[in-house]
Amino acid sequence: MGDVGFAVIGLGMGAARSRMIAETKGARLAAVCDLVENKAREVAARHNCEYATDYRRILDRKDVDVVFVLTPSGLHAPIALDALAAGKHVIVTKPMEVTLEKADAMIAAAEKAGRMLAVDFETRYSETSWTIKNAIDDGVFGRLLLGETRLKWYRSQQYYDAGGWRGTWKMDGGGSLANQTIHNIDRLIWFMGDVRTVRGKTGILNHRIETEDIGLAWLEFRNGAWGTILGTTTFPRDAYWGEEIHGELAGILTTREGPPAWFFRDEKDRSRLRSDRPCRNVVEDVLRHLLEGKPLLVDGREGRRSLELLTAIYESAREGREIELPSRPAGGG
Repeated sequence: MGDVGFAVIGLGMGAARSRMIAETKGARLAAVCDLVENKAREVAARHNCEYATDYRRILDRKDVDVVFVLTPSGLHAPIALDALAAGKHVIVTKPMEVTLEKADAMIAAAEKAGRMLAVDFETRYSETSWTIKNAIDDGVFGRLLLGETRLKWYRSQQYYDAGGWRGTWKMDGGGSLANQTIHNIDRLIWFMGDVRTVRGKTGILNHRIETEDIGLAWLEFRNGAWGTILGTTTFPRDAYWGEEIHGELAGILTTREGPPAWFFRDEKDRSRLRSDRPCRNVVEDVLRHLLEGKPLLVDGREGRRSLELLTAIYESAREGREIELPSRPAGGG
């Protein structure tokens, strides 16, 4: 196939992803798009590519193989569906969308078109993530007992007011859990496995928003382990995020300052840790898939799992009851 042509739509986080594409061997940044023309022109000039302010112009380009959607979450599905209908492969940023129905429509469209649908959960690609995942798969933890994930960050009222979409159900799909903590939720279920039941509680403590600036959830996994989720944007400043996981034989804390702290019943097990990872970011992952036929680390169905759990947390918080998963069929039924 030669170089794979990428187009980036949405140049907030998309500016950094444009650079990632330009710096990845085998990838070619063909075009960028943003509603703000000056922003689109500036990023295009930086990478010597074309630009547009209407994403539909991108879909007509024959030099674009993959469309990378980095717009507000509530716009992922309409753009992705148009791109898939135009024969393009698609990556969307996290979370996949704001509702399971929209996510299922994207999955169904990709499968019908025979095109790739990937979800960019960037923390999946870190050395720490793969060291933990490999240790779980290699039995270093023994039987998993407890998995906790926490995010304590700060976001100002100005942050939520800017653009008018953050902290809204329609475009953000939630608040501190949906926007910031969704990476934590994704990693937790990747590490710990499927969730059987969840009980959630959300609130607005320090902002004027529709959704939540603090969210808590208690989980029971299908393997018998327990879990918790905490995500808030009310902390005085960005403090930390990460996981605390332990089993019968080992545990890890990634929420402390400095490198992750490992604990072992038998210190000899430390030598079993390995950080082997198949790729470093979603662009490399997509190239492996398209050029080598390797499975994606986070395809549409995998990316849906965190949205399903997030949806169940919100449902539990609204109704004041425990929710059993899976609550809805995957991939459009």
